[in-house]
Amino acid sequence: MTYSTMVRPVLGTAPTSIRKSCFLIIGYGNELRGDDAVGPFVANTVADWQLPSTRSIAVPHLTEDLVHDIATTDYVIFVSACSDSSRASTTQIDPIEQGSQMFRALAVKDIHTCNPRSLLDLSQQMYGREPQAWFLQVPIESVAEGEELSSTTQRGGDHAVRTIEQFLKTYRRPVWMSSDHS
Repeated sequence: MTYSTMVRPVLGTAPTSIRKSCFLIIGYGNELRGDDAVGPFVANTVADWQLPSTRSIAVPHLTEDLVHDIATTDYVIFVSACSDSSRASTTQIDPIEQGSQMFRALAVKDIHTCNPRSLLDLSQQMYGREPQAWFLQVPIESVAEGEELSSTTQRGGDHAVRTIEQFLKTYRRPVWMSSDHS
């Protein structure tokens, strides 16, 4: 994983450099634990496309180090293995909105665990901006150590990649980027 060499601003100030990407894909999960590796798998697949307006980062887990990258993009998609067994049969994509309850249970369990909502909140607190964000979850079968992606998760990962591809084709450019508002 490479981080940008931009100067990190002081708490409460805006990023000091030009946005380097419109889209940021953050795939996270443990690549040594079977289907949990689907987030990095998807992120690495998108990175292989080498699109100029898209950055893709694969990490084992979310950390506060990602906040600057989040603050300097317009759209972010977090990709992870689906941990909720009631939704484990389909690939799910949901918008992450301010005040979202989706991650509250995780935050209560472990205050040291970062989740997409907490990173977006930090982006707003530190940089005064929060990009539009989505949480893309892929169904899993097993997180057994050392195993490859299961066929279910492989299919879900492929669906996640197609979902991201569609987002990249159809997203709306932010007002500040449109030539009419220069």
